[in-house]
Amino acid sequence: MSMTRLLTPTEVGIYGVLSTTIGLSIYIVGMDFYVFNTREILSSTSKDTELFIRDQFLFHIFSYVIFLPILIILFILNIIPVKYAFIFYILLVLEHLSQEFNRVFITLSKPIVANVTLFFRSGSWAYAAILLFFISDDTHNLWTVLIGWVSGVLFSVILSIYYLKNLNWHIVKNKTVNWKWVKRGIIVSFPLFVGNIALKLAEYLDRYFITFYKGKALVGAYTFYGSLSNLLVIFAQTGVIMILGPKIIRNFQNGEYEIYKTQMKKMTSGVIISTIFISLALAVGIIPITKLIGKPIYANHLNAYWTLICAYAFSVLALLPHQTLYVRFKDKAIIVSSLLALGVSLLLNILLVPKFGLIGGAASTCGAFFTLFILKLLFAIKYKDIRGTVEKN
Repeated sequence: MSMTRLLTPTEVGIYGVLSTTIGLSIYIVGMDFYVFNTREILSSTSKDTELFIRDQFLFHIFSYVIFLPILIILFILNIIPVKYAFIFYILLVLEHLSQEFNRVFITLSKPIVANVTLFFRSGSWAYAAILLFFISDDTHNLWTVLIGWVSGVLFSVILSIYYLKNLNWHIVKNKTVNWKWVKRGIIVSFPLFVGNIALKLAEYLDRYFITFYKGKALVGAYTFYGSLSNLLVIFAQTGVIMILGPKIIRNFQNGEYEIYKTQMKKMTSGVIISTIFISLALAVGIIPITKLIGKPIYANHLNAYWTLICAYAFSVLALLPHQTLYVRFKDKAIIVSSLLALGVSLLLNILLVPKFGLIGGAASTCGAFFTLFILKLLFAIKYKDIRGTVEKN
């Protein structure tokens, strides 16, 4: 909120485009390799967790070499101003490393560690930036936010490395990289990578369309709305899915279907209850927040904000049938759902944003996530009686 009060809407808009692009680029450099590695680590026959982790991160080094130079097109096309190029690359690498470490902790059933590192990555640095804002008027600029962001995510990476030091790393010293395993991981992960890129594009296309048709000031207000609405996803993932997800995968793979059903019921009730209560809190809480900000641009488009809350609620609910499909290796169903959601998002953004602006973008995202939820739910119903990893696509 302090950022919206003390920065210009245009600066907030640049921040929105930059953070959105980093969010998309993380998926490009990661190529969803973690999906394959998570299943490998959680499988009942996995004995070499440390080797899997090492080989995954060596793969990511090669992905940096390939993809980071390609992303320079973002600055050639002026999607992001070139003066932010250096800090963009720093943030991209640090964010990706922090995200992958976070996923490792979740896979290893260490939700507390995962949440601690996530806090420093996504929240704590904002307090330091706010403190700087109030110390000096000279800090009222986007660079303060970006430097704070770098500091937070860097500390998250360092903390993650510290927590990982207790693993049995000596077993990797005399073992070469298993490039056949890496190659198999790329082949297995690539289809899901396509699906997840489609899903992230379905989520973020609205911001690029609003930037193009309405300018960076309005996308600044829209970014603010999106960051608040995304709290629905953050609470569901950190409070429920991070804790129960690995257990659900392991129970299903070990054939413990009754326990799996019990855990899925817990996840379903937890996600639904948190979504309802947080949605209501966000919907009501925006009124005093916009009064505190004191800038009309943030109070003039609340219909778009409330629509985004509905959109992200559907996004959260889609995580439940997604879990059902994921444990059954029904990757094709996940990919098809994501691609069709992207198609809906693209079509609606083309039709609605030029004429209706922010509310058009929010409606487009809501339509995409509703499509995603319905499709995954239908696929989950279709495959609900299929058990065991023998049903791999």
